[in-house]
Amino acid sequence: MATGLLTTANPALLGRRYTEGYLTQPNVLGDAARGALRVTGTLNFEGYTLRRGELNAGMYGEGYADRRHPHTLVHEAMLAVGTPSRAGFRATLAGGKGFTPYGTDDPMMRPFVKYPVNHHHAQIIERVLVLGALQFARGDRSITVEQGWFNGDEPVGPFTGPQWSRVGDSRSTRLTVAPFRSLEVQASSAFVRSPGLTQGGAFDHRQMSASLRYDVPAKRYALVEIARTDESLGTQRVFRFASSLVESSIMHRGWAVSARAERTDRPESERLLDLFRTPNGHGDFQLVGITRWSIGTVQLAAPGTGIPGLRGTHLTPFVEVARATARAQLSPTVFVPAEFYGSATQWSLSLGARIHAGTMRRRMGRYALPATARAGMPSNGSSLNHLPQ
Repeated sequence: MATGLLTTANPALLGRRYTEGYLTQPNVLGDAARGALRVTGTLNFEGYTLRRGELNAGMYGEGYADRRHPHTLVHEAMLAVGTPSRAGFRATLAGGKGFTPYGTDDPMMRPFVKYPVNHHHAQIIERVLVLGALQFARGDRSITVEQGWFNGDEPVGPFTGPQWSRVGDSRSTRLTVAPFRSLEVQASSAFVRSPGLTQGGAFDHRQMSASLRYDVPAKRYALVEIARTDESLGTQRVFRFASSLVESSIMHRGWAVSARAERTDRPESERLLDLFRTPNGHGDFQLVGITRWSIGTVQLAAPGTGIPGLRGTHLTPFVEVARATARAQLSPTVFVPAEFYGSATQWSLSLGARIHAGTMRRRMGRYALPATARAGMPSNGSSLNHLPQ
């Protein structure tokens, strides 16, 4: 899968309009299952195609600001083994590199091309982890409990590995309840040791997430989520960042209309000579402000078509518009959004096309093996459930 994209942002910074093109989200995804074993893998090539980052107002992380950073080459490499399902119970043990059992689905598998600002509040990804899960299911209904242990340090680049000495210094727990197949409720918490400095010593993060997801494949999709990150020194909270997000998509005869509203607090770090970059591996005590981003996004996607001469391929054109406002939450503050960007309001227009070949996954980052074939929480695998094809 990949997306060819042209984005114009006005103003992107200092009152200037930026217009750029990308090949974004280029991934090769694979799954294999045999008996009680399942292997899940994803290679992400943004380290080659997205080195400068992708214009994305409010987005931050891994040394980028107002650009989405490239993900690591090995996005997922997980091996899961499950016990036999008995009386609706099944246990799973999984390990490798991938998504921790925390928060909501990767934005890559959701309707919009631009990531929400809350990506680092609502997901903890690309970690070396060990995960245990227990699911109880009756027909379409299921309850799943997951516990994971992983390294707290964030990746410092698309081709760098983790600090192996830190594997296991962080943990997360997630409870997912699916009262029927189309509805899912999740609540999760995480303790992440010093994600801001690979060697440790920065503030620890205590994160919480809750969400409600409704999904009728190829018809309707909706997600409501709240997330919160507390940065602390020992037991003393120093900073709090909150987020709320609502998104929805309606599909009819291949057309899809999607809308998203988000309000998220973002930590502000000192910028480098490249004003889209911040010190990578910064200490949280270097924050120069907190900005609250309010962003509304609308997307229209056309029915997908095959690419002539390429069997099994799918091309889905779309247009996406976003309006973002940024306001400082501290006064006085070093970082004043209206002065830095040239306006308190930013607009972006994106034109592009999603391309994929073969069968796409339904979810990404869920490793618990289902206790029954009809269990309400879909695992990885099967076709896309809410993206137009």
